[in-house]
Amino acid sequence: MVLFIYERNKEDAIMHIGIITCEILRKEILDLVRETGVRDIFFVLPDKVNSVTVVPYNQVIGRFSREFAEDGLVVKVNALEKIAKEIRERALTDSVIVTVLELRFHTYSEVLLEKIEEGIRRMSSVAEVIVLGYGLCGCSPRAMERVVSEAPVPVLIPRDSTGEILNNCIEIALGKHTVQSLRHEEAGTFFMTPVGAALAGEPQVILESSGGATAGLTNRHDTVGDTQRILQLMKDHYFRVVKIWYTTADLTDREYALTVKRFARTFNLDIRREKGSSKIMRETAENGGIVPGEL
Repeated sequence: MVLFIYERNKEDAIMHIGIITCEILRKEILDLVRETGVRDIFFVLPDKVNSVTVVPYNQVIGRFSREFAEDGLVVKVNALEKIAKEIRERALTDSVIVTVLELRFHTYSEVLLEKIEEGIRRMSSVAEVIVLGYGLCGCSPRAMERVVSEAPVPVLIPRDSTGEILNNCIEIALGKHTVQSLRHEEAGTFFMTPVGAALAGEPQVILESSGGATAGLTNRHDTVGDTQRILQLMKDHYFRVVKIWYTTADLTDREYALTVKRFARTFNLDIRREKGSSKIMRETAENGGIVPGEL
């Protein structure tokens, strides 16, 4: 197996890559950006923000972009129009423009779909190709396929080997076959990732923020304002939590370990560890020609 390392030069075609992603896929998106070889990374702020509303957006972007800056990439945050202006003025030949959406949108699939559709429409004014850091996440396959197919630029979204869009971030991290095997082995399986655990923290918050994506709850009213029923559902129907890890740092992360243990203790769950990877997001980018493939 030979890996071709791709290096851009002045003769290469211009490529501005748009990414619209849930903040839970932080590691996968960082790994994807590394593979592109692009150094200029822009994070998008909403056009209409003020001194109050800009704070939560900056918090989300800050959490997501911190590792990018540590990786030596040039990271800037601005409104999309100002990003486009800087790209023109600096005559950048390539860039990555990232819109990060909060985890909470998983609970509102119709709102999430609108956010993704709007993001694609706006991002296509700058980007030549757009990568979605999402699966279906509660949206219907037909609705998501419509959004992808009607986009003014190519849109890449994680899919399984048959071409079907993956269901959620857990299938993106582990692969559809692995998730199905784990659920076949134990139907009452809940999944937790390092970023998801860090964002949510306490068991009750984890359930309310990620229930639709990981616990099989598809109606937003199943996870809003009905905490006691959700707690009872977990106690009655879930028997283990799968702790997803990517690196040895995840295995030795004390806060992550404590969060998983508290969650497991609350619902009397067994704990199983399963290794995740960025492979599926990389393959998504390979299929669109954004990063080189392997031979």
